[in-house]
Formats: sequence, C-alpha cells, structure tokens
Amino acid sequence: MAAGVSENVKKCRGFCCIAFFALCAFPAVLKFGGAFFIDLRYQTIVPAREFSAAAVIASAGAALLGIALEWELLRRAKVAGRDFFVADLPLAGLAAMWFLPPLFPLLILCIALAAWSAGRAAALCGELPIPRIPSRTAFAVVCVLILLWTAVGTYHQCRSLDTLAMSWFDWGHFFESLNNFFKGKPFHLNLSGGSFLGSRFTPSLVLLLPVVATGSVKLFLFCGSLLVSSGAVFVYLLARSLKFSPASALFWSVWYLFLPCVANMNLPLIDGFHEVFLFFPLILGAVWLAVGKRFFLSAVLIILALGVRETAGIAAAGYGIVLFFKGRRKAGAALFVLSLLWVVIVMKFLMPLFDPPVAGTYAHVGFYSHLGNNVVEIALSPLLRPEAFFSALFNVHTFLFWCTLLLPFVPLIRRAPLMLLPLAPEFVMVSVDRRFDTQSVLRHYQAVIVIVLVTASLFGAAKLREKGFPRDLRLLFAGLKDPCALRGAAGAAFAAAVLSFLVVVQLPGLPASDPQRRYTGSGEIPVWTDVRPAMKRITALIPPGAGVTAGFRLAAQLVPRYDIHFDFSADDGKLQDFILLENFFSFYFQESEFSRRLLASPNWELIHQEFVGERSIQLFRRAKQPVPKAPPAVKIPRNKWDRWGMAIAVPVSTLDVRVLPSAPGRLVFGARLKKECRNDIGFRVTLKFAGGGELKYFTSFCSGRWPADMARPGEGFFFTVNYPPSEILRNCRVDVIDIKSSAAPQ
Repeated sequence: MAAGVSENVKKCRGFCCIAFFALCAFPAVLKFGGAFFIDLRYQTIVPAREFSAAAVIASAGAALLGIALEWELLRRAKVAGRDFFVADLPLAGLAAMWFLPPLFPLLILCIALAAWSAGRAAALCGELPIPRIPSRTAFAVVCVLILLWTAVGTYHQCRSLDTLAMSWFDWGHFFESLNNFFKGKPFHLNLSGGSFLGSRFTPSLVLLLPVVATGSVKLFLFCGSLLVSSGAVFVYLLARSLKFSPASALFWSVWYLFLPCVANMNLPLIDGFHEVFLFFPLILGAVWLAVGKRFFLSAVLIILALGVRETAGIAAAGYGIVLFFKGRRKAGAALFVLSLLWVVIVMKFLMPLFDPPVAGTYAHVGFYSHLGNNVVEIALSPLLRPEAFFSALFNVHTFLFWCTLLLPFVPLIRRAPLMLLPLAPEFVMVSVDRRFDTQSVLRHYQAVIVIVLVTASLFGAAKLREKGFPRDLRLLFAGLKDPCALRGAAGAAFAAAVLSFLVVVQLPGLPASDPQRRYTGSGEIPVWTDVRPAMKRITALIPPGAGVTAGFRLAAQLVPRYDIHFDFSADDGKLQDFILLENFFSFYFQESEFSRRLLASPNWELIHQEFVGERSIQLFRRAKQPVPKAPPAVKIPRNKWDRWGMAIAVPVSTLDVRVLPSAPGRLVFGARLKKECRNDIGFRVTLKFAGGGELKYFTSFCSGRWPADMARPGEGFFFTVNYPPSEILRNCRVDVIDIKSSAAPQ
C-alpha cells in the first residue's frame, strides 16, 4: 500500500512539474514565437497587430509538447520528481516574460533560458543508451537531409526570384562573370566595366563553370544551397574522425543544419548564391582531411579555398597557428606565412591588374572608411583611431549580434579555445564593417566565423567526452546528481539551434517569415506576385542578345538571355537601347527618379507598361526620332468635376476620387489633384459583391505613364475597372498609397 502511495505521489509530482513549467514557457513562446516578427537588421521585434487563436494554440501546444517530450526522455532515464524540477529550474525565469515587453535582448534571454534548461535535462540522461545505427545508414540519412534542405532553400530562392523579391545582387555578379567566359570575356562584369577579379578575387569560381554552362539560373541557385547544406556531410565525417559513433555524428550533422546562421544562407533574402558558400565544403573538408592526416589532399582544398576570395588567407593563417600548437610545427608555420603572403600578393599586386573600379584601390575599403582611407590605415586604426575602432567593435548592436550567433555553440567552444584562433580576424572584420546588415545572422558575412565555430564545437565535444566533467561547467549543471557534461552541452546546443531556427530563420511559414517583405523595402506594396507571365510578354518585345539597362531586381529576370547594364547615371547616348524599370522600387538606385527622366525625355518611348500585383514594370525603347511629349494628365475644370459621378472618401488631402458606373460590370474612376504632391500615388480598388466574392485592382497616377508629383493641381486622369456583369456590387473602396522613393537603409 505504501509503495502504491509513493508511486502515486511521484506521478502527481511529475504532473505538477509539467503543468508548472508549461505555464512558465507558454508566455515566452506566445509573446516571442507566435505574435511578432523580428527585423534582425536593426535587432528589433515588431509585435503583430493582434493575437490570433492559432498563435495562442500553437504557442501553448509547443510549450506542452516540449515539456512532454522532455518528461518522456527523463522517464526513460529513470529521472523524476525533484531531479526533474531542479533540471528545469531555469525555465521559471520565462514566467517573467508575462510582464516584459517584446524586445530583442529578451528574445535572446528567452532562448538562452530554454536551452540551458534543455541542457540540464539532457545532462541527467548520461546512462540512457544511444541507439546503434550502422555507419552507412547514418551517412545515407545525412545525404537525404542535405538534399531536403537544399530543395527547401532552392524552392524559396526560386519563388523569391519569380516574384521580384530577389535582387541581382549578389548572385548576379558571380553568374555573369562566369557566363562571360562563354562570350570570350572571362570574369568580365558589366557593372564595373572590367574584370570581377579586380574587385573580388575569386578564381576558384571556375569550379562552377559546368553549372553556368547550362544557362539555368535556378540550377545555379540550387548549387549555392547545396554548397551550404553540404557542410553537414563534412561535419559527419569530422565527427567520425574524432571517434564519435555514427548516431552521434548524425546528431551533429542535424545540429549543423538547424544553425540559424547556416539555414539563413540557404534562403533567398537578396543574395541568392554567394562565393563564400564554397568555403563550407572546402574548409570543413580540409579540416577533416587534416584530422585524418591526409595533409596533401587537405592542402589542395586549402589552395582552392584561397581562391574563393582575397581575404581567405587570413582564416587559413589562423589554422596554421592551430597546426603549430597541435605539434605540426613546420606545416603550421608554412601555412601561416604563405597564407598571409598570399593575401598581400593578391591585394597589392594581382587585383590591380584586373581593372578594378578605381585602379590601385581595394574595392571594399569604403566599408571601413570610418577607420581609414586605405588598407594600411585601417589595419593600424586601433593605434591611429582608437576611439573609432573600439566604438565600432564594442557596442550594443555588435554585442547582441554575437549573442545571437554564439547561442548554439556555448559551452562547446569553451573546451577547444585553440580552435577559435582563426576566428579573431573575422570577428574584427565583421564587427567594424559599417554596412547596416553585416552584424546579422541573416546573410553570408559570418560564413567563415560559422565554420570556425562548428569545428571548434566538434573538438570541444570530443574533449568533453574524453576528460569527463570539467570544473568550468559545474555552474551550468548545479544541483544535478552525476550530470553528463557532454550530453548536457550537446542538449543545450541543439535546443538553442532549434529554438533560434524557429524564431530567427527567414523561412516563410515560420514566425520570423515576415521580415522577408520588410527587408526588401517594399513598405505597403506586396512582393509575392509571380512576375513570369509579365516577363514573357516583355521579353517578347526585346530582340535576343540585346543590351538592356535594367533595375537590379528585374535584371535577375533577364540573365543570361541579354547583356545587362546598370548605368542609370549615364548620358542618353551611353544607355542601352532598351531600359527596363520597376517603377515603385528603389532599394539601391532611384529607379522611380530615372523613370521620371525617361517619361519626360523626347529620346525615349514607353513601349510597354503593366502592373504585376501592385508593382509597375516599364519597358522603354530609344526613339528613332526625338518627339516632344505632352503630359497625359488632363486639366479638369472644377465645375465639371463636381457634377461628374459620385465622390469616394479617401484619407488624403491632396486629391479627390470619384466613380461613375458606365455600363453593367464597368466602373469608371477619376482622380483629380487638389494641390501639388511630393510623391507618386497608387490606387488600390477593392470591390466586394453580394455573393461574397471580391475583386482587387491596382494602378497609379495616369496608369503609370506620368507620376503625380509631375502633375499640377487641377489635373487628373480616369481609369476603368471591369467586373462580371452578373455580380451585384455591394461595396466599393479605394485606398490611396503614397509611393515614396526609398534609399538603402544605413
């Protein structure tokens, strides 16, 4: 009887623990996981406008599921009652999230507390047997996961490309410079008018020539995703070389794929493919081969890595120091000296030979202009400009970036400090870069840093396995009985990776997906509209192989069929004969301002213009004979305007909108300026019908052929919206959008 009571008491305690910690985790998951989106460029959290029932249910479900899974794991390890409570004690801190605003530092704290708790629980499972998995099976699973991750990344990149959410930067540089090989101009880049090697030394890109030879942009993007995801294979192989079992090596491969700094590189944003993706197989492969004492093959991969970009030798020199202290003194010293010598030769002698935009000047010096005017001044800035250097290196923004980046690696890297040596120069380079989005896990800038952290983590895990429980980890697992340090550290790292993945990775469908739209600078204008049908109509008007001056996102639609140029500031005589613009988008250059110039110029004719969703795409052609242009906006006398149609209320003071039903299924709208406008104006018409249907129509002032800010008060235009005559119109609404020119955030 007493034994039965004791068992019931244990079950009651377990149930109370689950309920208590689920209640602690619920507010954090709700506030930080289901009702916000995060803008990691500025490290801010933007709350959703309202809580939805789905967000509440999903958050509660996630909290309960996580605790239930943990409870089952600890039950199998014969851990319950007090030990369960003590293990999860850090989760109690999440209860404070009820009373705190949704701020970025609190998100980091939320993930850290949950990961710490998961690590403490995992530390109690030291005697739980790890399933035995055949090596071939584990390797096959890794390969399948890589293909799955690559397929997901490629799908979203292709969707981004097809919907004008992906710019020609940065993948267009690499694709065009390789595609020009087949035109007899190796590495030529139209943007600079010279060789790409002059601004970025990337000879190892020739490895991708077979991919570019197919002429498929989407295959090129697939290759980029594959390169990033392929790092999981080398993580598996390196873990096996460090004597981990196949099941453990598989665990580390999965952990790698969930790292936010890896997963975000596998997604579009604006970069697509980037040259640094080659580092993942080359550097990780070189480390794996070096651990297996296959130094010749490792050297081959290092040489290829040195050709990925001009600064690659800095990281290679760091690994030379590692080799030196690992006992390979001659090889380490040689790698260190030759790597740094290679960097000097490339930047000082080789790159100036390839006609950079400014001869004799390193193209990326401008990113560090606050520290000096040339490479030498920048390198000496800690002495010459200490205030500028250290304020750029140590600030809140950089601190939060490093907290975000390091979450899935602590405390593993603590056990392998020597392997962190190659991290130091990259740490400084990324931290003091003045670009607005460098200190972010969204993009590619931290590629080398991630590779160093991954290798250091694997070596740290191997040391934890060999040396047992280190003193410096006792605080993390305080109050636990006989914790397993390796499983605790691995559990914390995996939990941090997965939690960060859910709230930081820019994958549509996850809580963090909305910044994809914010990042592209689209404001109120949707970006997810398929542009392919419109591009078919537009490219039918452009002769094959013609030269086209295009905006950076539309250029992505034209590669490799046309010779693309971006010389918006050039004189009319130096522009290409065809110009393609996205009139409502100006992330890097003022396309809308350029459109105004062409609309008013007698030297250009607008031969095609249409709206894709709520984006205006315009195709201009050089006029054979200059013809003076008359503005299409018409002067509408006030007395006639007041008698025409019915007024529609719009929340702006710059214009009036009226509507006139002209026939069954046809509405004619008119817009007349009351005073001068500072920007162009868009009109979103929403028709709702008695049967519940809805129709949306978008246009801009003068249907995109004359911006509102170039028209005068008293002028206006008319446009027609057709709908099925059988429908009974219940409501008509017109939203007026102020289309502002937007430069890149600084």
